[in-house]
Amino acid sequence: MHGVGPETADSILLYAFGLPTFVIDAYTRRIMARHASTAPDAGYDELQQWFMSSLPVDAALFNEFHALLVRNAKEHCRKAACLPGCPLAV
Repeated sequence: MHGVGPETADSILLYAFGLPTFVIDAYTRRIMARHASTAPDAGYDELQQWFMSSLPVDAALFNEFHALLVRNAKEHCRKAACLPGCPLAV
């Protein structure tokens, strides 16, 4: 559908229909680039495949995992830099 990108489509599939697909958003990209050494410009499909092949395929797990990434990004892994106490900082 025109105007609906992969993030929105996957959000609907996961959160509205309970289908096991991992949502990739700006928070996920930031955390992965900083803490998992992925390229900052890694494609949506590449990052999604990384999660979908690394985790058991389970909608509830994907939902919770994504929610935790969002929470960590909002509380610790800010746009400019990770704040002290970021649980993902090495």
